[in-house]
Amino acid sequence: MRPVYVLLLAVAMTACSKAAQEPQVSAGHLDTYANFPSRFVPARTVRVWTPSGYTPEKRYDVLYMHDGQMLFDATTSWNKQEWGIDEAMDSLQALGRIRPTIVVGIDNTSERIGEFSPDDIIEYLPAGTPVYADWKPQGNDYLRFLVTELKPFIDSMYAVYPERSHTWVMGSSCGGLISSYALCKYPEIFGGAACLSTHCTLAYPRPDEPSEAVMAAYRTYLKEHLPAPNTAKLYMDQGDQTLDAFYGEAQKAINDMLRGEGWDSAHFEYRFFPGHRHCEDDWQARLPLPLMFLLQ
Repeated sequence: MRPVYVLLLAVAMTACSKAAQEPQVSAGHLDTYANFPSRFVPARTVRVWTPSGYTPEKRYDVLYMHDGQMLFDATTSWNKQEWGIDEAMDSLQALGRIRPTIVVGIDNTSERIGEFSPDDIIEYLPAGTPVYADWKPQGNDYLRFLVTELKPFIDSMYAVYPERSHTWVMGSSCGGLISSYALCKYPEIFGGAACLSTHCTLAYPRPDEPSEAVMAAYRTYLKEHLPAPNTAKLYMDQGDQTLDAFYGEAQKAINDMLRGEGWDSAHFEYRFFPGHRHCEDDWQARLPLPLMFLLQ
């Protein structure tokens, strides 16, 4: 594999360096739960952001987000970039553009690739499809942690609506992949998913040479397991630089499939951002769009 692609794939899949200090937020308030335990996956830090003026007298939607280290504070992230989710959420809520919502940021671990890999898609791969030798999908266990351990904790500790129509999931790259998988595996839990720069070529051998068998397996899985058309919300987007440059064929086929299945523009939205790279700075730049799509 050429060095540039090794670097790009490493950036997309293994960005899990521990911050030297705790993130700080510019808006709202952040609660930190270190070493949140699980029976299914390694313990990790979970951070819960509440908006300015949060009060237990009201009820809030919940947005679950992956790669929690990258959400709030560029000074503590591995690449000195961030989503800026606190500023975006607080501003949009103050303007009345989205519902009152809290954010649950789930830190990744050294098992990030496996935890964000959808186990069940393996069944859709032709025999002999090449995979990484050390690739061990753990997406089912990660989602069990989120749904059966973390969500009950959040529902009991914060003034939130527990229902599907108020529960959302969002991520980028492999975090976009596991977000779409969450909507398939737990359609009774999540009302919608936002998947930015989805790594729809999955964890297979070269990002610059996507496997049609792998892309077809993911697409077929979505077709068969997503909620019925127009009963949930799904946002997907991509740029055309760095790793995003390799997603075009796979993402177009997914878009065509969903529209062919009858998903309308109120429930499925796809956006293309020329010049955008596979990085937090560019996800931050377009962040209001998926937030408003899910949370209006």
